[in-house]
Amino acid sequence: MFDISFVRKSLSLRQHVLDGKPVDNLFTKLEDLRSENPRVYQIETTNACNMTCVMCPRTEHMDRDIGHMDMTTFKTIIDQMSGFSQDELILWDKYIEDHGLKNSMASEEDYFYHFICSQSITLHGFGEPLMDKKIVDRVRYCTQSGIRTYFSANPVNARLSVMDQLGQAGLSYLKFHLDGLDNETQKFYRGRIDRSYEETQQRIIKILELFKSKGYKTRLVLAKLKFNQRDELDQKFLDFWKKHDVFAYIKNQHNRWLYEEEDSVKNSAEYMHRYCEHPWTSMSILQNGDVVPCPLEYNGENVMGNVHNNSIKEIWNGQKYRTFRKMHIKGNFPRDHFCVSQCDIPILNEKLQSEPDRKFQETGA
Repeated sequence: MFDISFVRKSLSLRQHVLDGKPVDNLFTKLEDLRSENPRVYQIETTNACNMTCVMCPRTEHMDRDIGHMDMTTFKTIIDQMSGFSQDELILWDKYIEDHGLKNSMASEEDYFYHFICSQSITLHGFGEPLMDKKIVDRVRYCTQSGIRTYFSANPVNARLSVMDQLGQAGLSYLKFHLDGLDNETQKFYRGRIDRSYEETQQRIIKILELFKSKGYKTRLVLAKLKFNQRDELDQKFLDFWKKHDVFAYIKNQHNRWLYEEEDSVKNSAEYMHRYCEHPWTSMSILQNGDVVPCPLEYNGENVMGNVHNNSIKEIWNGQKYRTFRKMHIKGNFPRDHFCVSQCDIPILNEKLQSEPDRKFQETGA
C-alpha cells in the first residue's frame, strides 16, 4: 500500500523535475504534499526462507537474525492503518486512466503495481510467507480490519490445506513466481523445485480450482521474471496460463546490482522513468519491528525507528525520515549507502542532475 493521493497530487511537480525545470523549495513542497499519516507498503511477517534465489540478496548478503513477527506487534501495526475511501479510489482510477498506463511499455507489470500493490498491504519481505505459521491469522485480522492483503510465495511451499485456510481468511491476492519453464532452470533461479515442473503447474491449477469451488475471492497471480532476451519463453509462459483464470505477466528483474545476465534487457517498467517516491509514499516494517523506507531494504541498514518504541505516525514524521528525504533531494548519501549502491531505481537527485527524461514525456507515463 502506498499514498495514492501523494502520487496524484505531485504529478505537476514531478513533471517539472523530469522536464529539467528548476524547482525552488523542493523539500518544502514535497513535505506539503505528503500525508502526515503513513501508508505501510509491506510488513515482513517472517524473514525465514527455504529458497536460495540467485536474484535475492537474502541468499548470501542478509545477516539479520531470523525470526517471525509476534502477533501483538502485527495487530498494533494494522490497528494504526486504514484503507482508502471510495472517493480516493475514484480519483486514483481517473489519474491512472489519464496519466498512468495507456502508453506504458510494461503495462501488465505497471497495472499490478498501480492497482494491487497500491491498495493492498504486502505481507512478505525477505522471507517465505508460507513458513509463517500465523500467516492465516494475520490475513484474517487484516480482512476484519477492512484492509486488502497480498503476498508472493514459492509454489513448492504451497499446500492445499493452507491455501484453503488463506482463501477462507480473505486473502486478496496470491502471487507465484515461475522463472524457469523446466526443472533445471527453475532450480537454478530459485534453488528448490518439485519433482517436476509439471507437478508445480498442477499444484497451482489445483489451488485455482479450490478457490473457485469454495467461492473464495482470492485472485491468483503468476509472474515470470525477465532475466534475458528469450522472448519465446516468456510467450510460452503466457500462452500456458492464459487458458486459466489467473493474472499472468512478465516482470522486470530487480536487484540487478546483485545479479544480471549477459543478454539482459532494459527495465521497461514505468517507475524507471520517474524517481523513487518511497520516502514520501510509504514505509516498510521488518519482522523485528524496525521501520525502513524501502521494501527492497534487506538488511535493516536504514532504520527510521521501531514500532515497539513509537507509533508509525511518529516515526514517519520524525527527524530521521526528514533527513533521509533531504538526502534523496540533495544526493548527499554516505558512501556505499543502500540507495546508491544496492538499488536499481533512480533517486530524485539523479533526475535533478540529468537531462530531461524524454521517454517519460513521450509516453506520458
